Amino acid sequence: MELKISVNFDFEKLAGKIDSLIGSYVEETAEKSAILSKKTIDSGRLAPLKTSTLRWRRSKGYPLIPPLKASGSLYNSIKTEQNTLVMNDYGKFHNDGTVPTTGARPFIAGLAFTNIKEREKINKKFLKNVNKALSSKKVIVSF
Repeated sequence: MELKISVNFDFEKLAGKIDSLIGSYVEETAEKSAILSKKTIDSGRLAPLKTSTLRWRRSKGYPLIPPLKASGSLYNSIKTEQNTLVMNDYGKFHNDGTVPTTGARPFIAGLAFTNIKEREKINKKFLKNVNKALSSKKVIVSF
């Protein structure tokens, strides 16, 4: 009678790949956040502009809608760099409503972005990659 003891996982193998897996996960999350933040601006579902802002936009030849996309400077600055969502500094002020003359217009899609299908897709891919990195077919002992 032959006895084999084997395992189907290898934590050492996973440990060697975990930094790369997490980096990929964070990078993809940041990229989706940039895309979804721009989609939020494009949707036009943010707080409406004041009459004075509409007048100013007309005088400069800027489009009247959507909010946060007058010259395109903020919109075009939304991107990812080194696994981080970046944009012009004043974007956060508009998002949080800390601009003195403007209310909050939350457009930044973070880790808990509202597009649940996108978030689930990224999470599922991450777990699949972790399971793949963890899997092993090592025979420990054979008698």
